[in-house]
Amino acid sequence: MDKIFAKHNNTKELILDAAEALLQDRGFSAFSYHHVAQQLGVKNAAIHYHFPSKADLGTALIRRYRARFRDYTRTLERENADPISKLECYFAIPASYLQNGRKICPLGILEAEFNAIPEPMQLESRLLDKEMRDWLAGVIGEGRSLGVFSFEGSAVGKVLVVAAALQGVLQITRVAGPQVFAATIEQIKRELGIF
Repeated sequence: MDKIFAKHNNTKELILDAAEALLQDRGFSAFSYHHVAQQLGVKNAAIHYHFPSKADLGTALIRRYRARFRDYTRTLERENADPISKLECYFAIPASYLQNGRKICPLGILEAEFNAIPEPMQLESRLLDKEMRDWLAGVIGEGRSLGVFSFEGSAVGKVLVVAAALQGVLQITRVAGPQVFAATIEQIKRELGIF
């Protein structure tokens, strides 16, 4: 087997790591197994062994994002994080993409390419989107009920505005620089009555 895989215990994770980097840099439609194999220094057959089709790879990648998000939010719940801390942790997710080379949010890419991705990936994308928005709506609703957030309309409606702002600013940041991300976070906080 290829040398890189002989040194690593979890070949699938290496492949998913490479695919994740390509997804966030280029989008799903703009990379192939050849790109993944090239990044890892292996043959395409090594990728196909673990993920017979690109749809299988994409679906596994989204499932991994979902599992990470669930683990992240469960940790916050176990730590009894307050709504402001939870919101800050939510903002830390897109901030981490910027710190890693102005990458785009995986869900944002999947939403932009939604009509072009395979059906199993569409299903997983819908689930990831719903899980993230439902969790954030719970956080924002909890914050309002505790009097730490103040906003008009429903928590679900506010989440749509927050999610759209974060997805959009990640795109704008690629051109305008990281200062626009910080300004957007500040504006979201103002609209939630935190400042």
